[in-house]
Amino acid sequence: MLRLHADAQEYASAVNAAIAVAHGGASSHPLSAGALYALSADAFGMHRATLSLCEDGWAYAAVVVLRSMMDLQMSAAVITETEPEAEFRGFKYTHFCFKAMLAEHGLSNEARATARTQIDEGIGRLPPAYQQRARDFIFRERLYGYWFCPEFRRPKDVLDRLSPPEIRFLYDAFSGGSHGGYLGLRVLKDEPDRNHPNPRADPRSQNLALATSTSFLIQTMNLRDSFENDGARRQTYDDLMNRLVELRQA
Repeated sequence: MLRLHADAQEYASAVNAAIAVAHGGASSHPLSAGALYALSADAFGMHRATLSLCEDGWAYAAVVVLRSMMDLQMSAAVITETEPEAEFRGFKYTHFCFKAMLAEHGLSNEARATARTQIDEGIGRLPPAYQQRARDFIFRERLYGYWFCPEFRRPKDVLDRLSPPEIRFLYDAFSGGSHGGYLGLRVLKDEPDRNHPNPRADPRSQNLALATSTSFLIQTMNLRDSFENDGARRQTYDDLMNRLVELRQA
């Protein structure tokens, strides 16, 4: 499992490097590519953080990190679902925080002006056909709880449309842990009835956490590879997934 976890990192790095070489630093989809680069970098860091938690005896705490990795994978799936919408969705992903900032009544004039400047710069990078739509999203539409609304009303809509069925089960399980739920924080404990605040060995849960982290990372990177580089690293992705399935069966 440790070898596979490390190989997933190498695959992610190879995909990122291949995309950089293919586009020479000037992607034809700058907003969606920028969003995908940012979220995949975050997923890479969380993948490594999962290993650190497991090594130190805190595998059960990885449920929070894994839930965030799942959210990143869902965002990548939404952005890459359809090529004509990708730039607009990339804009929404990276600029949703500014929309939320502008809705804060206590925001200072200086912070508001900075947010407006960054919003205007982002809109200016969109194809002309999408610029008014982006302005409406920022300044006229209601503030939803998720950046991908109203195309998808909630995360479970994303999962139902764009993810394998088993991911829905993981989302429900990990959501309980990320919200401090009693059962959710016992998903990654080998002996869930033993309650104490000390490091735990939990070999089964450690492997499960690493396997799940590996799955989320390589699926996220496969979405990037397919969208930005015509699936040039697809064979490596398939090999990693097959190894992951074999380990789970073992």
